[in-house]
Amino acid sequence: MFQKAIAVAKGSIFPIIRTHYKDGKYANIRSVAGTGFFIDSEGHFVTALHVVAGDPSKFKYGHLHNIPYANFSKISPEEITPIGSDPSRDLFVGKLTQRLLPPLNVLKTNPDLGSSILIGGYPFPKINKVKGIFRFNTVRQFWQPTMIMDYLNMSMLTKYTYNGFLVSHRTIPGMSGGPVIDTDGNVIGLCTASMSRMSGKDLPHYNGICLSATELTTGIQRIFRDKEKAI
Repeated sequence: MFQKAIAVAKGSIFPIIRTHYKDGKYANIRSVAGTGFFIDSEGHFVTALHVVAGDPSKFKYGHLHNIPYANFSKISPEEITPIGSDPSRDLFVGKLTQRLLPPLNVLKTNPDLGSSILIGGYPFPKINKVKGIFRFNTVRQFWQPTMIMDYLNMSMLTKYTYNGFLVSHRTIPGMSGGPVIDTDGNVIGLCTASMSRMSGKDLPHYNGICLSATELTTGIQRIFRDKEKAI
């Protein structure tokens, strides 16, 4: 079902690399903060705002191309240039100039309930805790098939409001900011959060929350519009 979707999208998503600093100096630690994907041929990309919202005195965020389909020997991450953000949608737009990837097509209409969808991202990164070295050989794309259960508008932890849809499977840390795509590889949302509910006393259930296509396109347009006003 998703062969075409993966073939279209696998070359356009990338892990957002978080470089750690202590007292203004590189702390010899890098990790995966989340996932991003390109939206045009000029180097603009999107991710979830919370992915890149760490203390700037402690973290810098960058790009190392399309792991695992590239060689990273002696290459440092290119630091992300912020274009803008929309906290009301947990949305961030940045720009890169090196090792750009093909953009994905973002649809402006929402799919129907029950639609089969696919979420792409980079969960499960490993760090050598003794040496603080990020193990790139353990980073792999992960494609999570799921379906749209319901549309919703809710707040998570009182910080971000999500106007989007609920998916039948839990989203995994590291996949935040990754694209939600249809069977043709078109972007119809953005992976943002997960929620848990309890059934009885001992049976927790988790679902993923994704920003919808209409909210994603509206948020991107708003960020670029605000950027133009600031110039």
